[in-house]
Amino acid sequence: MSVDVSRARAEAEAFKALIEGKIHKLIEEFAEGTLSREQFQVLYERYNGRLSIATQALMSGNPEAIKIAQSGPSTIMVRDTYMGRAMGMVIYHDASGKLIETLGNFDVPPASVTVTLMEFDNSRRAGEYIERKIVQIKPSQWLAFFPAKTTTVIVSFKNEPSSTQIRDIERIHHDFELANRVFLEMDTVNVDELADPFIVFLQKWAEDDSKTAH
Repeated sequence: MSVDVSRARAEAEAFKALIEGKIHKLIEEFAEGTLSREQFQVLYERYNGRLSIATQALMSGNPEAIKIAQSGPSTIMVRDTYMGRAMGMVIYHDASGKLIETLGNFDVPPASVTVTLMEFDNSRRAGEYIERKIVQIKPSQWLAFFPAKTTTVIVSFKNEPSSTQIRDIERIHHDFELANRVFLEMDTVNVDELADPFIVFLQKWAEDDSKTAH
């Protein structure tokens, strides 16, 4: 066996182990909820393709094969491209059916919202438990509906949100209702009287977008 072939196979073996480690980490991240399903699918496909090429390079000892496996866009760029980002949100008062507030850029066709709100209202009147609802309305746009005790929050995302992002919204929604319980139990709500923890949530994603742009 030539020195070049031995070196190529050693390099392929090291790269193969590296990719296998990244796949294991990817699986753990998804299980922990820090990645969306879309992010997982794209990254897993990318890693699996590189792993297949690395395996071929290991078997053939071809130095060019390992170069192919190592090429392509960075994983950080792929992750960022498919990361869920909150673009805007609306808060509805369930008792009155009125819109309390709009934050960020909530550019969503009304029909995409009203149908689900009517479903929630019918279930509420029937005394049924209402679960959150997450739907894709465009190739890169998702809507997440969060029903609670007195309000319903709807968030527009660019790309699919991760489980961690969903849990963050539910936590902040709980804080919002708890802080404003006296006002939200009234028939009408004055938005100027409300504490608004959701502003922090949208500011965080705006800052992340700014960092990505630079």
